[in-house]
Amino acid sequence: MKAKRLVSIALILCLIAGLTVPAAAKKTCNCGHDPVVYVHGFGTNLYQLGEGEAERIYPPKSEKYKEQALTIAGAVLALLLRQYRLFADLGMKAAGELLGAIACDPSGEVGEGTGIRSASMPSSDVHGKMQEGNADYTFSYDWRLSPLDNAELLHKYVERVKALCGHSKVSLVCHSMGGTVLASYLYLYGSEDVSRMVALAPAWQGLSIMGSLLSGEADIADKGEQLDMFLQSVPTISNKWLKAMIRIAGMTGVYPYILRFLQGALDDQFERVFDEFLLGLFGTMPGIWAFVPDKYFAGAKAFSFGDDPKYDALRAKVDRYHDEVQNHLTDLLRSATDGGMQLVILSGYGISSMPLSRAHTVQSDVLIDTCFSSIGGTGADFGKTLSSGTILSPDKTVDAGTCAFPAETWFVRGMMHFDFPKQTVEFVRWAVEQPSQPTFETSAQYPQFVLWDAEANAIVPEVK
Repeated sequence: MKAKRLVSIALILCLIAGLTVPAAAKKTCNCGHDPVVYVHGFGTNLYQLGEGEAERIYPPKSEKYKEQALTIAGAVLALLLRQYRLFADLGMKAAGELLGAIACDPSGEVGEGTGIRSASMPSSDVHGKMQEGNADYTFSYDWRLSPLDNAELLHKYVERVKALCGHSKVSLVCHSMGGTVLASYLYLYGSEDVSRMVALAPAWQGLSIMGSLLSGEADIADKGEQLDMFLQSVPTISNKWLKAMIRIAGMTGVYPYILRFLQGALDDQFERVFDEFLLGLFGTMPGIWAFVPDKYFAGAKAFSFGDDPKYDALRAKVDRYHDEVQNHLTDLLRSATDGGMQLVILSGYGISSMPLSRAHTVQSDVLIDTCFSSIGGTGADFGKTLSSGTILSPDKTVDAGTCAFPAETWFVRGMMHFDFPKQTVEFVRWAVEQPSQPTFETSAQYPQFVLWDAEANAIVPEVK
Protein backbone atom coordinates (compact mmCIF):
# COMPACT_ATOMS: atom_id res chain seq x y z
CA MET A 1 0.00 0.00 0.00
CA LYS A 2 2.82 2.35 0.92
CA ALA A 3 4.46 1.65 -2.45
CA LYS A 4 1.23 2.55 -4.26
CA ARG A 5 1.02 5.80 -2.32
CA LEU A 6 4.59 6.63 -3.24
CA VAL A 7 3.87 5.93 -6.90
CA SER A 8 0.73 8.12 -6.73
CA ILE A 9 2.64 10.97 -5.13
CA ALA A 10 5.36 10.65 -7.74
CA LEU A 11 2.79 10.78 -10.54
CA ILE A 12 1.15 13.86 -9.02
CA LEU A 13 4.53 15.58 -8.70
CA CYS A 14 5.32 14.76 -12.31
CA LEU A 15 1.97 16.17 -13.39
CA ILE A 16 2.54 19.37 -11.43
CA ALA A 17 6.03 19.69 -12.88
CA GLY A 18 4.62 19.20 -16.38
CA LEU A 19 2.11 21.98 -15.84
CA THR A 20 4.63 24.40 -14.39
CA VAL A 21 7.45 23.91 -16.91
CA PRO A 22 5.67 25.88 -19.69
CA ALA A 23 5.02 28.74 -17.27
CA ALA A 24 8.65 28.70 -16.17
CA ALA A 25 9.72 28.70 -19.80
CA LYS A 26 7.72 31.86 -20.52
CA LYS A 27 10.19 34.55 -21.56
CA THR A 28 10.66 37.54 -19.28
CA CYS A 29 12.79 40.60 -19.86
CA ASN A 30 13.64 43.28 -17.31
CA CYS A 31 15.60 45.62 -19.58
CA GLY A 32 13.31 48.53 -18.74
CA HIS A 33 12.66 49.39 -22.39
CA ASP A 34 9.27 48.19 -23.55
CA PRO A 35 9.09 47.17 -27.23
CA VAL A 36 7.87 49.99 -29.46
CA VAL A 37 5.14 49.27 -32.02
CA TYR A 38 4.50 51.81 -34.77
CA VAL A 39 1.05 52.16 -36.35
CA HIS A 40 1.41 54.10 -39.59
CA GLY A 41 -1.06 56.34 -41.36
CA PHE A 42 -3.22 56.07 -44.45
CA GLY A 43 -1.87 54.55 -47.63
CA THR A 44 -0.41 51.09 -47.10
CA ASN A 45 0.17 49.31 -50.40
CA LEU A 46 -2.83 47.19 -51.37
CA TYR A 47 -2.67 44.08 -53.52
CA GLN A 48 -4.83 41.69 -55.49
CA LEU A 49 -3.92 38.56 -53.60
CA GLY A 50 -3.89 35.06 -55.02
CA GLU A 51 -1.92 31.87 -55.27
CA GLY A 52 0.71 33.43 -57.52
CA GLU A 53 2.56 36.72 -57.19
CA ALA A 54 0.43 39.47 -55.67
CA GLU A 55 -0.44 42.35 -58.00
CA ARG A 56 -0.23 45.84 -56.49
CA ILE A 57 -3.47 47.77 -56.94
CA TYR A 58 -2.62 50.78 -54.75
CA PRO A 59 -0.79 52.96 -55.44
CA PRO A 60 -1.12 52.27 -59.15
CA LYS A 61 2.05 51.20 -60.92
CA SER A 62 3.68 53.66 -63.31
CA GLU A 63 2.69 51.44 -66.26
CA LYS A 64 -0.95 51.99 -65.33
CA TYR A 65 -0.50 55.74 -65.69
CA LYS A 66 1.14 55.26 -69.06
CA GLU A 67 -1.81 53.18 -70.21
CA GLN A 68 -4.14 56.05 -69.28
CA ALA A 69 -1.96 58.84 -70.72
CA LEU A 70 -4.21 59.52 -73.73
CA THR A 71 -7.36 59.48 -71.62
CA ILE A 72 -5.83 61.89 -69.10
CA ALA A 73 -4.62 64.19 -71.89
CA GLY A 74 -8.09 64.13 -73.42
CA ALA A 75 -9.60 65.07 -70.06
CA VAL A 76 -7.26 68.06 -69.72
CA LEU A 77 -8.08 69.22 -73.25
CA ALA A 78 -11.81 68.86 -72.58
CA LEU A 79 -11.44 70.98 -69.45
CA LEU A 80 -9.60 73.72 -71.33
CA LEU A 81 -12.35 73.73 -73.98
CA ARG A 82 -15.00 73.87 -71.21
CA GLN A 83 -16.45 70.53 -72.31
CA TYR A 84 -17.17 69.68 -68.69
CA ARG A 85 -19.20 66.52 -69.17
CA LEU A 86 -16.56 65.03 -71.45
CA PHE A 87 -13.89 66.10 -68.96
CA ALA A 88 -15.76 64.31 -66.17
CA ASP A 89 -16.37 61.19 -68.26
CA LEU A 90 -12.73 60.88 -69.27
CA GLY A 91 -11.53 61.68 -65.75
CA MET A 92 -13.77 59.02 -64.22
CA LYS A 93 -12.64 56.51 -66.85
CA ALA A 94 -8.96 57.09 -66.11
CA ALA A 95 -9.43 57.11 -62.33
CA GLY A 96 -11.58 54.00 -62.49
CA GLU A 97 -8.91 52.10 -64.39
CA LEU A 98 -6.25 53.29 -61.96
CA LEU A 99 -8.08 52.85 -58.65
CA GLY A 100 -11.24 50.84 -59.24
CA ALA A 101 -9.81 47.60 -57.80
CA ILE A 102 -9.58 49.08 -54.28
CA ALA A 103 -13.28 49.96 -54.02
CA CYS A 104 -15.48 48.55 -51.25
CA ASP A 105 -19.05 47.40 -51.75
CA PRO A 106 -22.02 49.44 -50.41
CA SER A 107 -21.88 47.56 -47.10
CA GLY A 108 -18.29 48.64 -46.54
CA GLU A 109 -16.69 45.26 -47.28
CA VAL A 110 -13.38 45.19 -49.17
CA GLY A 111 -13.12 43.47 -52.53
CA GLU A 112 -12.63 39.72 -52.42
CA GLY A 113 -8.97 38.77 -52.55
CA THR A 114 -7.68 42.29 -51.98
CA GLY A 115 -5.69 43.59 -49.04
CA ILE A 116 -2.19 44.10 -47.72
CA ARG A 117 0.39 41.61 -48.95
CA SER A 118 1.66 40.50 -45.56
CA ALA A 119 -0.24 40.58 -42.31
CA SER A 120 2.05 38.06 -40.69
CA MET A 121 2.97 38.33 -37.04
CA PRO A 122 6.53 39.25 -36.04
CA SER A 123 8.78 36.25 -35.51
CA SER A 124 11.84 37.55 -33.71
CA ASP A 125 12.77 39.65 -30.69
CA VAL A 126 14.30 42.92 -31.89
CA HIS A 127 13.09 45.25 -29.15
CA GLY A 128 15.43 48.01 -28.15
CA LYS A 129 16.99 48.19 -31.61
CA MET A 130 14.49 50.69 -33.12
CA GLN A 131 14.96 49.09 -36.52
CA GLU A 132 12.14 51.04 -38.12
CA GLY A 133 13.53 54.44 -37.20
CA ASN A 134 11.03 55.30 -34.52
CA ALA A 135 9.95 51.78 -33.56
CA ASP A 136 11.00 48.16 -33.15
CA TYR A 137 7.95 46.78 -34.96
CA THR A 138 5.52 48.18 -37.54
CA PHE A 139 1.90 47.11 -37.59
CA SER A 140 0.44 47.23 -41.11
CA TYR A 141 -3.27 47.27 -41.82
CA ASP A 142 -5.82 47.73 -44.56
CA TRP A 143 -6.85 51.37 -44.21
CA ARG A 144 -10.16 50.77 -45.99
CA LEU A 145 -11.48 48.85 -42.99
CA SER A 146 -13.06 50.36 -39.90
CA PRO A 147 -10.45 51.37 -37.31
CA LEU A 148 -12.28 49.07 -34.89
CA ASP A 149 -11.61 46.07 -37.15
CA ASN A 150 -7.96 47.04 -37.40
CA ALA A 151 -7.76 47.53 -33.63
CA GLU A 152 -8.72 43.87 -33.17
CA LEU A 153 -5.80 42.88 -35.41
CA LEU A 154 -3.50 45.27 -33.52
CA HIS A 155 -4.44 43.57 -30.25
CA LYS A 156 -3.26 40.20 -31.62
CA TYR A 157 -0.09 41.86 -32.87
CA VAL A 158 0.61 43.41 -29.46
CA GLU A 159 0.08 40.06 -27.73
CA ARG A 160 2.60 38.48 -30.09
CA VAL A 161 5.20 41.23 -29.51
CA LYS A 162 4.80 40.93 -25.74
CA ALA A 163 5.37 37.18 -25.88
CA LEU A 164 8.40 37.52 -28.14
CA CYS A 165 10.05 40.23 -26.06
CA GLY A 166 9.09 39.05 -22.59
CA HIS A 167 7.39 42.30 -21.62
CA SER A 168 3.95 42.82 -20.12
CA LYS A 169 3.47 46.12 -21.94
CA VAL A 170 4.39 47.86 -25.19
CA SER A 171 4.83 51.47 -26.26
CA LEU A 172 2.57 52.47 -29.14
CA VAL A 173 3.52 55.18 -31.65
CA CYS A 174 1.09 56.32 -34.33
CA HIS A 175 0.90 58.76 -37.20
CA SER A 176 -2.21 60.26 -38.79
CA MET A 177 -4.82 57.53 -39.45
CA GLY A 178 -2.94 55.33 -36.99
CA GLY A 179 -4.47 57.53 -34.29
CA THR A 180 -7.94 56.26 -35.19
CA VAL A 181 -6.68 52.68 -34.76
CA LEU A 182 -5.09 53.42 -31.37
CA ALA A 183 -8.21 55.22 -30.12
CA SER A 184 -10.24 52.18 -31.18
CA TYR A 185 -7.74 49.90 -29.42
CA LEU A 186 -8.26 51.81 -26.16
CA TYR A 187 -12.02 51.53 -26.60
CA LEU A 188 -11.91 47.76 -27.13
CA TYR A 189 -9.05 46.70 -24.85
CA GLY A 190 -8.14 49.57 -22.54
CA SER A 191 -4.55 50.48 -21.72
CA GLU A 192 -3.49 47.53 -19.56
CA ASP A 193 -0.93 46.43 -22.17
CA VAL A 194 0.25 49.94 -23.08
CA SER A 195 2.94 51.82 -21.18
CA ARG A 196 3.18 54.80 -23.53
CA MET A 197 1.28 56.26 -26.45
CA VAL A 198 2.97 58.78 -28.76
CA ALA A 199 0.63 60.35 -31.33
CA LEU A 200 2.19 62.19 -34.29
CA ALA A 201 -0.31 64.49 -36.06
CA PRO A 202 -3.13 62.08 -35.17
CA ALA A 203 -6.34 62.12 -37.21
CA TRP A 204 -8.46 60.82 -34.36
CA GLN A 205 -10.91 63.75 -34.58
CA GLY A 206 -10.85 63.87 -38.36
CA LEU A 207 -9.92 66.56 -40.86
CA SER A 208 -12.12 69.24 -42.37
CA ILE A 209 -11.11 68.48 -45.95
CA MET A 210 -12.66 65.00 -45.78
CA GLY A 211 -15.74 66.20 -43.97
CA SER A 212 -16.19 68.87 -46.59
CA LEU A 213 -15.80 66.48 -49.53
CA LEU A 214 -18.27 63.92 -48.18
CA SER A 215 -20.71 66.75 -47.43
CA GLY A 216 -20.68 67.78 -51.09
CA GLU A 217 -18.89 71.09 -50.71
CA ALA A 218 -17.28 72.09 -53.98
CA ASP A 219 -16.77 75.83 -53.65
CA ILE A 220 -13.31 77.10 -54.54
CA ALA A 221 -14.11 80.14 -56.69
CA ASP A 222 -13.73 82.66 -53.85
CA LYS A 223 -10.55 81.21 -52.37
CA GLY A 224 -7.86 82.85 -54.49
CA GLU A 225 -6.36 84.65 -51.49
CA GLN A 226 -6.41 81.44 -49.45
CA LEU A 227 -4.73 79.51 -52.29
CA ASP A 228 -1.98 82.11 -52.33
CA MET A 229 -1.50 81.81 -48.54
CA PHE A 230 -1.52 78.04 -48.79
CA LEU A 231 1.15 77.85 -51.51
CA GLN A 232 3.37 80.38 -49.76
CA SER A 233 3.12 78.52 -46.46
CA VAL A 234 4.13 75.08 -47.78
CA PRO A 235 7.68 74.57 -46.51
CA THR A 236 8.62 71.90 -49.04
CA ILE A 237 8.35 74.38 -51.90
CA SER A 238 11.98 75.44 -51.75
CA ASN A 239 12.95 76.00 -55.39
CA LYS A 240 13.63 79.72 -55.66
CA TRP A 241 12.19 80.03 -59.17
CA LEU A 242 8.99 78.22 -58.22
CA LYS A 243 8.65 80.34 -55.10
CA ALA A 244 9.14 83.46 -57.21
CA MET A 245 6.43 82.32 -59.63
CA ILE A 246 4.06 81.71 -56.71
CA ARG A 247 4.73 85.20 -55.36
CA ILE A 248 4.20 86.78 -58.77
CA ALA A 249 1.00 84.82 -59.33
CA GLY A 250 -0.30 86.02 -55.98
CA MET A 251 0.67 89.64 -56.62
CA THR A 252 -0.90 89.69 -60.09
CA GLY A 253 -4.16 88.17 -58.87
CA VAL A 254 -4.21 85.25 -61.29
CA TYR A 255 -5.50 82.67 -58.80
CA PRO A 256 -9.13 83.88 -58.72
CA TYR A 257 -9.34 83.48 -62.51
CA ILE A 258 -7.91 79.96 -62.38
CA LEU A 259 -10.25 78.94 -59.55
CA ARG A 260 -13.32 80.44 -61.21
CA PHE A 261 -12.45 78.47 -64.33
CA LEU A 262 -12.19 75.23 -62.33
CA GLN A 263 -15.35 76.12 -60.42
CA GLY A 264 -17.24 75.95 -63.70
CA ALA A 265 -16.36 72.28 -63.99
CA LEU A 266 -17.29 71.63 -60.36
CA ASP A 267 -20.65 73.40 -60.65
CA ASP A 268 -21.46 71.50 -63.80
CA GLN A 269 -20.30 68.00 -62.86
CA PHE A 270 -19.40 67.57 -59.18
CA GLU A 271 -22.60 65.96 -57.93
CA ARG A 272 -22.73 63.60 -60.91
CA VAL A 273 -19.10 62.59 -60.43
CA PHE A 274 -19.67 62.14 -56.70
CA ASP A 275 -22.75 59.97 -57.19
CA GLU A 276 -21.38 57.95 -60.11
CA PHE A 277 -17.77 57.56 -59.00
CA LEU A 278 -16.41 59.10 -55.80
CA LEU A 279 -19.05 57.67 -53.47
CA GLY A 280 -18.57 54.17 -54.86
CA LEU A 281 -14.79 54.41 -54.71
CA PHE A 282 -13.97 56.21 -51.45
CA GLY A 283 -17.30 56.92 -49.78
CA THR A 284 -17.96 53.26 -49.03
CA MET A 285 -14.68 52.75 -47.15
CA PRO A 286 -15.37 52.70 -43.38
CA GLY A 287 -11.80 53.81 -42.74
CA ILE A 288 -12.29 56.99 -44.78
CA TRP A 289 -15.33 57.89 -42.66
CA ALA A 290 -13.12 57.91 -39.57
CA PHE A 291 -11.64 61.11 -41.07
CA VAL A 292 -14.97 62.96 -40.86
CA PRO A 293 -15.11 65.40 -37.91
CA ASP A 294 -18.17 65.48 -35.71
CA LYS A 295 -19.39 68.84 -37.00
CA TYR A 296 -19.61 67.43 -40.55
CA PHE A 297 -20.77 63.93 -39.73
CA ALA A 298 -24.57 64.17 -39.92
CA GLY A 299 -24.50 66.32 -43.05
CA ALA A 300 -21.96 64.08 -44.75
CA LYS A 301 -24.07 60.97 -44.15
CA ALA A 302 -27.18 62.72 -45.42
CA PHE A 303 -25.43 63.93 -48.58
CA SER A 304 -23.62 60.65 -49.27
CA PHE A 305 -26.16 58.01 -48.31
CA GLY A 306 -29.54 59.72 -48.06
CA ASP A 307 -32.09 57.13 -46.97
CA ASP A 308 -30.86 54.39 -49.29
CA PRO A 309 -31.12 51.07 -47.36
CA LYS A 310 -28.23 49.51 -49.30
CA TYR A 311 -25.90 51.58 -47.09
CA ASP A 312 -27.43 50.42 -43.78
CA ALA A 313 -24.56 48.08 -42.89
CA LEU A 314 -22.00 50.76 -43.77
CA ARG A 315 -23.90 53.33 -41.69
CA ALA A 316 -23.72 51.01 -38.71
CA LYS A 317 -19.95 50.65 -39.08
CA VAL A 318 -19.21 54.35 -39.42
CA ASP A 319 -21.69 55.25 -36.66
CA ARG A 320 -20.00 52.88 -34.24
CA TYR A 321 -16.58 54.47 -34.64
CA HIS A 322 -17.97 58.00 -34.59
CA ASP A 323 -20.32 57.51 -31.61
CA GLU A 324 -18.24 55.19 -29.46
CA VAL A 325 -14.68 56.25 -30.23
CA GLN A 326 -14.33 59.69 -31.82
CA ASN A 327 -16.96 61.30 -29.60
CA HIS A 328 -15.45 59.72 -26.47
CA LEU A 329 -11.80 60.26 -27.36
CA THR A 330 -10.97 62.49 -24.40
CA ASP A 331 -12.60 60.08 -21.95
CA LEU A 332 -10.74 57.12 -23.46
CA LEU A 333 -7.39 58.89 -23.19
CA ARG A 334 -8.17 60.23 -19.72
CA SER A 335 -9.02 56.76 -18.48
CA ALA A 336 -5.76 55.45 -19.95
CA THR A 337 -3.60 58.17 -18.39
CA ASP A 338 -5.39 57.77 -15.05
CA GLY A 339 -4.42 54.11 -15.30
CA GLY A 340 -0.75 54.99 -15.69
CA MET A 341 -0.28 55.17 -19.45
CA GLN A 342 2.04 57.96 -20.56
CA LEU A 343 0.66 60.16 -23.35
CA VAL A 344 2.53 62.39 -25.80
CA ILE A 345 0.77 64.30 -28.58
CA LEU A 346 2.60 66.21 -31.32
CA SER A 347 0.38 68.53 -33.37
CA GLY A 348 1.33 70.57 -36.42
CA TYR A 349 0.58 74.23 -37.09
CA GLY A 350 1.84 77.18 -39.08
CA ILE A 351 0.75 75.91 -42.51
CA SER A 352 -2.47 76.95 -44.17
CA SER A 353 -5.00 74.23 -44.83
CA MET A 354 -5.69 73.32 -48.45
CA PRO A 355 -8.38 75.76 -49.66
CA LEU A 356 -10.88 73.00 -50.38
CA SER A 357 -13.15 73.16 -47.34
CA ARG A 358 -15.13 75.50 -45.14
CA ALA A 359 -12.14 75.55 -42.79
CA HIS A 360 -9.66 76.78 -45.36
CA THR A 361 -8.16 79.45 -43.07
CA VAL A 362 -7.42 77.20 -40.09
CA GLN A 363 -4.00 76.43 -38.68
CA SER A 364 -2.91 73.01 -39.89
CA ASP A 365 -0.04 70.78 -40.98
CA VAL A 366 -1.41 71.18 -44.54
CA LEU A 367 -3.88 68.31 -44.05
CA ILE A 368 -5.14 67.96 -40.46
CA ASP A 369 -6.58 70.94 -38.61
CA THR A 370 -4.49 71.82 -35.56
CA CYS A 371 -7.60 71.96 -33.38
CA PHE A 372 -8.34 68.30 -34.21
CA SER A 373 -4.87 66.80 -33.90
CA SER A 374 -4.33 68.60 -30.57
CA ILE A 375 -7.83 67.80 -29.25
CA GLY A 376 -9.07 71.34 -28.79
CA GLY A 377 -6.11 73.66 -29.31
CA THR A 378 -7.33 77.09 -30.38
CA GLY A 379 -5.77 78.48 -33.54
CA ALA A 380 -6.01 81.90 -35.13
CA ASP A 381 -7.19 82.16 -38.71
CA PHE A 382 -4.16 81.76 -40.92
CA GLY A 383 -2.39 85.08 -41.34
CA LYS A 384 -3.83 86.46 -38.11
CA THR A 385 -2.97 86.21 -34.40
CA LEU A 386 -4.81 85.57 -31.14
CA SER A 387 -5.36 88.60 -28.93
CA SER A 388 -5.28 86.53 -25.75
CA GLY A 389 -4.82 83.01 -24.48
CA THR A 390 -3.64 80.80 -21.63
CA ILE A 391 -0.54 79.24 -23.24
CA LEU A 392 0.21 81.16 -26.44
CA SER A 393 2.72 80.09 -29.08
CA PRO A 394 5.59 82.55 -29.66
CA ASP A 395 3.88 83.81 -32.85
CA LYS A 396 0.51 84.05 -31.01
CA THR A 397 -1.28 81.82 -33.49
CA VAL A 398 -2.05 78.85 -31.19
CA ASP A 399 -3.31 78.58 -27.62
CA ALA A 400 -2.25 75.28 -26.06
CA GLY A 401 -4.22 76.00 -22.91
CA THR A 402 -7.48 74.91 -24.53
CA CYS A 403 -6.22 71.39 -25.37
CA ALA A 404 -7.74 68.42 -23.59
CA PHE A 405 -4.21 67.50 -22.41
CA PRO A 406 -2.28 70.80 -22.38
CA ALA A 407 0.75 69.54 -20.45
CA GLU A 408 1.14 66.47 -22.66
CA THR A 409 0.69 68.21 -26.03
CA TRP A 410 3.52 69.65 -28.10
CA PHE A 411 3.19 71.82 -31.22
CA VAL A 412 5.62 71.87 -34.15
CA ARG A 413 5.45 74.76 -36.61
CA GLY A 414 6.11 74.34 -40.31
CA MET A 415 6.24 70.55 -40.56
CA MET A 416 4.27 68.97 -43.38
CA HIS A 417 1.86 66.24 -42.31
CA PHE A 418 3.50 63.54 -44.39
CA ASP A 419 6.95 64.32 -42.98
CA PHE A 420 6.11 63.64 -39.32
CA PRO A 421 7.32 60.00 -39.22
CA LYS A 422 10.78 60.64 -40.66
CA GLN A 423 11.41 64.06 -39.12
CA THR A 424 10.40 63.25 -35.54
CA VAL A 425 12.52 60.14 -34.93
CA GLU A 426 14.64 61.73 -32.20
CA PHE A 427 11.59 63.22 -30.50
CA VAL A 428 9.85 59.84 -30.48
CA ARG A 429 12.92 58.08 -29.12
CA TRP A 430 13.12 60.68 -26.36
CA ALA A 431 9.43 60.29 -25.55
CA VAL A 432 9.46 56.48 -25.26
CA GLU A 433 12.53 56.53 -23.02
CA GLN A 434 10.98 58.76 -20.34
CA PRO A 435 10.60 56.87 -17.04
CA SER A 436 7.51 58.88 -16.09
CA GLN A 437 4.95 61.07 -17.83
CA PRO A 438 6.84 63.81 -19.72
CA THR A 439 5.44 67.31 -20.08
CA PHE A 440 6.57 70.31 -22.06
CA GLU A 441 8.63 71.30 -19.00
CA THR A 442 10.58 68.02 -18.89
CA SER A 443 13.27 68.96 -21.43
CA ALA A 444 14.65 72.27 -22.62
CA GLN A 445 15.25 70.55 -25.97
CA TYR A 446 11.53 69.97 -26.41
CA PRO A 447 9.49 72.86 -25.01
CA GLN A 448 5.80 72.99 -25.84
CA PHE A 449 6.33 74.97 -29.05
CA VAL A 450 9.02 73.79 -31.44
CA LEU A 451 9.69 74.24 -35.14
CA TRP A 452 11.16 72.19 -37.91
CA ASP A 453 14.55 73.61 -38.87
CA ALA A 454 15.33 72.32 -42.36
CA GLU A 455 18.94 73.51 -42.25
CA ALA A 456 19.62 71.80 -38.93
CA ASN A 457 17.47 68.85 -39.99
CA ALA A 458 15.95 68.80 -36.52
CA ILE A 459 13.14 69.97 -34.30
CA VAL A 460 14.34 73.01 -32.37
CA PRO A 461 12.73 75.24 -29.75
CA GLU A 462 10.68 78.21 -30.96
CA VAL A 463 12.31 81.53 -30.08
CA LYS A 464 9.98 83.93 -28.31
